[in-house]
Formats: sequence, structure tokens, C-alpha cells
Amino acid sequence: MNAFEKFAMRLTRSRKRRKTISHVLVGTVIFFAVVLGSVISLLTAPVDARSNSFNKDETERLGAVQANIEYRNGIPMIDSAEATGIYPWPLNGVVTCKYGWRVLCGENDFHGGLDISTGENDPIIAIADGVVERIRIDKKSYGLYVLIKHDDGFYTLCAHLAKTYVKEGDRVKQGEKIALEGGEPGVDPYPGRSTGRHLHFEIRQTANSNSRIDPLLFLNK
Repeated sequence: MNAFEKFAMRLTRSRKRRKTISHVLVGTVIFFAVVLGSVISLLTAPVDARSNSFNKDETERLGAVQANIEYRNGIPMIDSAEATGIYPWPLNGVVTCKYGWRVLCGENDFHGGLDISTGENDPIIAIADGVVERIRIDKKSYGLYVLIKHDDGFYTLCAHLAKTYVKEGDRVKQGEKIALEGGEPGVDPYPGRSTGRHLHFEIRQTANSNSRIDPLLFLNK
């Protein structure tokens, strides 16, 4: 008879209840042993490791806050001429929000594309040859958007459009005008989640949104 069973005998004469109490006590001891081990491991870890563990999220949050401050103040975060790559820009404008983490409505939000703005209903082009795979209206997010499957093996999505010049199944050439910049609430018909005219531009490895990658890796100077 172990110590837990002896203690349980003091509480009840029922063998069934003693067994239950003994199991609960064993589980409780194991739980607190694991917690204590985790605390000791954290306290004995190198200072840099503990600091990185606590500060990673805060660093990302502060970076996103700064990005949003620049966006709200109208300061271009990067100009089209500063990027390098092999494909033309879909819109000749100013980048107002980059790919990556930002703060939106007080919460961390991952921005899966590039926001480019001229503030007008300017033309948007296809950056490479391909076929129009999807044209949809997403009132909660993208508004009117076009998804193109390119011959080079990737996909592009253009969102917050005022108008499209293509339809599903159309074959497009690099440089061909496919849509007009939109996103102005109350003016453009399907702005989606937008506060002003701009193009939200994504590059994806597949048609699925979880395959998005940074467009600046593709676009030329």
C-alpha cells in the first residue's frame, strides 16, 4: 500500500472511493511536477532565450503599429522603383501597405498582399501571360477581384476593383489591361473592406490563399 492509498483510507472506508481518491492524488502530483519542471527550465534558460520568448510577439506588434502609422499618414512605405524582380508592376502607383504583419482595428493582422494606390480609377495590367480562373465579388474582404493562373506556374489576385475588362476563361497577355483600380466606399460599386482607392495585389503558389508569398520578390524596378 502506497502513501496515497494510506491517506485515502483516512478519508473513507469504501474501497472504491479510496481507489478513486488515490488516482486523483497521483494525477495532481504529476501535474504539479510537470508545471514545476517547466518553471525551473524557464528560469535556468539563458537570458537571451527568455528575452526572445517574451519579446517576439511584442516586436512584431510594434513593427505593425509603425507600419500602420506610416500608412495613415500617407507616407509611402516603399516606392515602385525600389523593388527588384522580373515582372512588371500591375499598377504604376505608390505602395501604401506591404506584405506581412500589421495592426488592423487594434489587432494583429496578416496582410497577404501588396497595396498599391494612385487614388484614381487607373488601369491594372496582367503581369504575365495566363488564363483568368476566377472573377468574384467578396463584399466582406476583397470586393470585386480577379484571379489569374499564369503560364509561369503561379497565380495573381487583383482585388478592390472598380471594373474588369476580362471574363473567366479568357487568355491574357503580359501588359494587357484587365481591370480598373477601385475600393472607394460609396463610389466604386464593390469596394470590399477598403477605406480608399487602391489595388490589393497578391501572388500565390496555388489558387489557395494559404500559399501567398511576397509580391516584391517578383516585381521589377
